[in-house]
Amino acid sequence: MEFVQKFIDGELSRFDINCDFNYHIIQRYDEMYDENPEIAEVIGMDMGDIVDNSDNMTDNELRDALCEPYDLVIDIINGKTW
Repeated sequence: MEFVQKFIDGELSRFDINCDFNYHIIQRYDEMYDENPEIAEVIGMDMGDIVDNSDNMTDNELRDALCEPYDLVIDIINGKTW
């Protein structure tokens, strides 16, 4: 999540997110899933699909697209989802 947050906040480049997002997910998915399957699915599937299909998006469009699943994960962590 920190990786995505840094991209959304403009601290990481588009190059970083394109090159490293899937690597980070592959490395951490099983541990995330063991801790919270719902969050792992949002990060691995929803955010992953957005990043994988972002070739025709501007950097700002990609940041905007990632905000919704990012916010959903924050809500899940804080117990604000139903």
